[in-house]
Amino acid sequence: MALRLLLPLLLLAATLLITQAQGIGSSASDCCLKNSRRPIPSSWVKSYSLQGPESGCLLRAVVFTTKKNKKICASPTDSAVQKLMQNLDKKVKNDKKDKKRGQSSRSKGRPKRQKRQQV
Repeated sequence: MALRLLLPLLLLAATLLITQAQGIGSSASDCCLKNSRRPIPSSWVKSYSLQGPESGCLLRAVVFTTKKNKKICASPTDSAVQKLMQNLDKKVKNDKKDKKRGQSSRSKGRPKRQKRQQV
């Protein structure tokens, strides 16, 4: 009788140990394994983030997110990458200023359509 209760518990413990040993139970982050050497067109990029040991990754990298939601890894020491990061920072800063002034990013082009009021 005790063997019937003990056997399922042993199987469960063995399964838990195996999955932890394989890393299934751990929280794996999505890290860049190498940096791209090609220039990244600024018109492709909408944002960036930094990766390094503090985020659980071995490689230090700048991870650019494109407008098509693709990730491109680049070297943070590359001067072109640093310039692209500065341009993105300026764009974000300007967008925040425009929102504070009450202007939207639609200020270029045609004006925003107004809703009609019913009488």
